[in-house]
Amino acid sequence: MQFNMSRDTELRLLGDLCRALARRGVCVQMRDAIPGLTIARPGGTALEVIGYVVISKTKGQFSWWRVDNLHPVSDVDGAAEQITAFIADPTPRQPSS
Repeated sequence: MQFNMSRDTELRLLGDLCRALARRGVCVQMRDAIPGLTIARPGGTALEVIGYVVISKTKGQFSWWRVDNLHPVSDVDGAAEQITAFIADPTPRQPSS
């Protein structure tokens, strides 16, 4: 399913996520080239980017680092929590049996 998201909506959602991540102490900036966020190491510069966050328009979700890192755009604070936790421990989680 393709979500019908305007560029203004995409930028607003990314801006909301950027602010939510900054409140959690994440070194984050809006990207200029394409809609998305860059995340740098704490105290780092734009040249020390460790990851990117974009919106998957086909899924209506924030996406970061790997294709399995997704969170609905309707829950900005939840996405910020997941991204912050991922930065702290980027080890892939194995499903529990």
